Amino acid sequence: MEEKLKILRRYFSNKYSRDDYFELKRLILSGDSDIEMLLQSHWNEFKTEENGTEKDLSEVLMNLNQRIDENSVNPFAKRILIAYSRIAAILIIPLFLALGFLYFQFNEYLFQKNVFVEVVSPAGSRTSLNLPDGSMVWLNGDSHIRYPAVFGKNREVKIEGEAFFKVKSDKKHPFLVSAKDVVVRATGTQFNVMAYNDIPEVSVILKEGKVAVENENKTLIKEVDPGYELRYAKKYSSISYKEINTENYSGWISGRLIFSYAPFSEVVERMEKWYGIEIEIVDKELLQLHFRATFVNENIEEALKLLQSTATFSYEFSKRETRTDGSLEKLKVYITKK
Repeated sequence: MEEKLKILRRYFSNKYSRDDYFELKRLILSGDSDIEMLLQSHWNEFKTEENGTEKDLSEVLMNLNQRIDENSVNPFAKRILIAYSRIAAILIIPLFLALGFLYFQFNEYLFQKNVFVEVVSPAGSRTSLNLPDGSMVWLNGDSHIRYPAVFGKNREVKIEGEAFFKVKSDKKHPFLVSAKDVVVRATGTQFNVMAYNDIPEVSVILKEGKVAVENENKTLIKEVDPGYELRYAKKYSSISYKEINTENYSGWISGRLIFSYAPFSEVVERMEKWYGIEIEIVDKELLQLHFRATFVNENIEEALKLLQSTATFSYEFSKRETRTDGSLEKLKVYITKK
C-alpha cells in the first residue's frame, strides 16, 4: 500500500518513471481495491499542506468530467479524474492544478513511439535535464541531445557536442548514447562524452561504473574503466586510452573549467565551447605550452590574462561584424608570441 502511495506522490510531483506510469495505469484500469484509499490519502496530504487555499470547484469539476465524456479522451486519465471528483466537491487549489496536469500529461499522444524531444544548449551556456527514465544529463555549450518521449526496450539517445550522463541503473534496458562515430553502452553509471563535429576525435571519460564503447557497426572498441579516458578518431583509425583525473573533465557541470597541465591545444578547444568563441593560435610553437588553471566566473579576457601570468603570449580580439540577419559574428581571438 505504501509503495503504491509513493508512486502516486512521484507522479504528482512530476518525478515519476516509465515503470511508475505503467504501474499506476495498471492500478486504475484493473479496478484495484486500494485505489480509492490511495486517492483519499493523497487528497488528505494536499489538504494538510501549508497555505492550502480552499475553493469550491464542484461545478468546475462537473464541467470537466462532462467534457471528458464528450471528447472521449484517454480512459485512464478519465477514470482518475472521475475518482478524484467523487472524493470531495471542495478541493484545494494545488490538487486542482495537479488534476489539470494529469488531464493533459496522460494524453496518449505523449506515449507514441514516434514522438521525440530535442534539447539544444547554445554556445557559451550549460543546460541540464531529466530523461524519461529518471537519468540526468548536462549539456555543454554548442551541444544538443535527441531522445524519444518514452524509452523502449533500449534507452537510446543521440548527442552532438559534449554531455555528462548520470544513468539510472537498469540492467534489463541498456542505455545507449550515439555520438558521431561511436555508441556508448551503459546500464547505470556516470560518464562524459565529447563528440563535436569540428573535432576529429570522440572522447569518452568514465567517472564511475563501467561502459562499453562500440563503433557504428556495434563492434566493441574498448570497455572503459573508472578514471580513464578513451579517445577514438575514425578518420585516422586511432585509439588512445589513458588514466586521468575525471574531476578536471566533469567540473564543467558545476560551473568550473579546470586544466591540470593541459596542452594549449586542449585549453583552446575547451575554452571555445565554454565561452562560445573562436580561438586561433597563430604561432604554432605556442602549442608546446601547458597550463594549470581553474576558471569559475571569469570572462574570456580575464581568463586569458590569468593564462598570461604563467606563459608568454599576446592576444587580440577581432572586430565583430554584423551579419545580414542583424546578429553579430562569433567573437574571435588571435594568439601570438609576445
